[in-house]
Amino acid sequence: MDIPYQQLTEEEAFKVYADWLLEQQVDEPVKFFTCVEKTRKAMEWYMIFYPLRALLLAGKLFNEQKYIDTAVGYIDTYISEQLPNGAFTSNYRQQPTDKLSKKDFHEILRCGKVNVADVGSNVIGIMQAAEFVDQNKRNTYLHAVRRWLDEWVPIWALPEGGYGNGIWCGHKLNAPYTCGMSTVMMALAAFTQVTGDREYVENAERCCEFQCSKWLDDGRPIFLNCYPTPFEQSLDDYSHSFYLLEGMCWTHRVSENPEIKKLIEKRLTEWIFSKKGLLSQWDKSWFLFQNPYRPPLPGEMQSSRCGLRLGWELAKSNGIIHTFLYYLNHIDENPELRKTVDAGLKYLSHPLKARMSGVASDPEESYGMFAVQSAGFAGLSLAEAIRKDVVFTLV
Repeated sequence: MDIPYQQLTEEEAFKVYADWLLEQQVDEPVKFFTCVEKTRKAMEWYMIFYPLRALLLAGKLFNEQKYIDTAVGYIDTYISEQLPNGAFTSNYRQQPTDKLSKKDFHEILRCGKVNVADVGSNVIGIMQAAEFVDQNKRNTYLHAVRRWLDEWVPIWALPEGGYGNGIWCGHKLNAPYTCGMSTVMMALAAFTQVTGDREYVENAERCCEFQCSKWLDDGRPIFLNCYPTPFEQSLDDYSHSFYLLEGMCWTHRVSENPEIKKLIEKRLTEWIFSKKGLLSQWDKSWFLFQNPYRPPLPGEMQSSRCGLRLGWELAKSNGIIHTFLYYLNHIDENPELRKTVDAGLKYLSHPLKARMSGVASDPEESYGMFAVQSAGFAGLSLAEAIRKDVVFTLV
């Protein structure tokens, strides 16, 4: 498609990116989105669920069934791969669970990727899609989410209130993992919003309270890592920051506990505005592109940016704006943050500029290996700008 490389409105830009996403589907060996894996043999579900969430939002905002139908098709396939224990594999197995033998299932548990972090963000997409399907399919969707939250996630619950990250390539990761806890918080809170069952958001609150106790004096969170063994880093990168911001915003949105809400507000304010906080990493039109990892100075904690792929980090940075919008709408209308958000939305609404962080760029080139994902993250921010709380409201 011909992309208009000029300043657009938020609505115009989001529709361009949604149409572009529809064109990024490939048919070999199976229908999937263009992804970083050139061989198509190791496709990861979490790589496309933010694009799917963006398509569902575009369908809702623009009343376009083509976006919804595309997303629902992938979600049906994803649910067909839910394992007998309620878990989901990170990778697209290309084999429905009803075709698995007991031997196959055991092999997945021994050597497979059955983690928590990836799936937490995926089940939000399932709950989003439940709004657009008939009652029988809606029940199927919500039953799949409930099984994951009731049967698989509690196995990885930790005494201190956090969660481990399940299984990765056969390794049991039962130590606190900030990324996994962030997406679980989000899923638990969202499920309470959809079902009215307060038990789930109470679990999210416990997890959020635990993560909020792991904070540096300079205002940054401590990133709890479990790869390959437990250790701590300062949370500076855009990538993991996105997940924690999303988890905290969702928990704040659904919680009815005033103490938890106040704690989240305090930590978000520290994190955004402190000397080493998120806004200190943003510059001029949007974020600081040249923000590479550097070894820690003596006495410094290692940065969470260590070992991250720049393209993947930039892709997720496009979604951070929607969490900033939540802060502005529900916590504090701060002029400094509003100025930054407005600049970011203007940047994302200019397809030529947005290509610099991967949005709708060329998936066949190395600089565009996260183009599909970047467009999905950008879609969340543009959708939230178009209609307040559209991202944070499930029915």
